[in-house]
Amino acid sequence: MKKIFTATIVSLILTSCSITGLTNDYSKLKEEDKAKIVTLESFENLDTTKIYKISGNQLRAELTKYEKSLVYVFTNGCSSDVCHPMQVYENYAKKNGYQLFLVMSGYGNLDDTLGQRNNFTSQLFSINTDLYDSRYRTAYTRMFENELLKKDIDYKSKEYLGHLFFFEGSRLDKIVNDLPKY
Repeated sequence: MKKIFTATIVSLILTSCSITGLTNDYSKLKEEDKAKIVTLESFENLDTTKIYKISGNQLRAELTKYEKSLVYVFTNGCSSDVCHPMQVYENYAKKNGYQLFLVMSGYGNLDDTLGQRNNFTSQLFSINTDLYDSRYRTAYTRMFENELLKKDIDYKSKEYLGHLFFFEGSRLDKIVNDLPKY
C-alpha cells in the first residue's frame, strides 16, 4: 500500500510540473499576456504596453537609423550573474549613447520582466518564432542572431559568444556576455 501511495504522489508531482524554456512558451501564457504580443509592422509609433515580435532582418534594417545600438537578447527571469534588471541595460545605453533593443528569446517567466516595467521605459521585443523553422528556443534564437549578424541561417555552426550585441549603424562592433564597466 505504501508503494502505491508513493507512486501516486510522484505521479501527481510530475504531471503538475511545467517545463519552461524548451520552446517559446507562448501557449503557457495567460490570455491577457497573449493579447500584449503583436507582430511588428513598423518601428513607428510603438506602444510600450505591447511586445513586438520581430525578425533578425527587421531589427538589422532598423539599426541603420542609429549611430550606435545595443541589442540585448535575453531570457525572462534569468538568474545568472550576467543577467541584470532591465533598468541596468537602459541606464547603460542612455549613458553611453546607444539605442537599446530588448529582445526576449521566449515568453516563459514573462511576469519577471513585466514586473520591472515601473523601472524602465524601453520597448520590449520578442523573436518572431513563426518565421524560423524550429520550435526549439536554442535553434530559433541562433537563427534570429545569425540573421541579425547577416550570416546564413545555420544555427549548428554558430558558437555562443554572448547575448549583448553592440552595433555602429548596422555594422557589428562586438558581442559580449556582460555589460562593460562604465
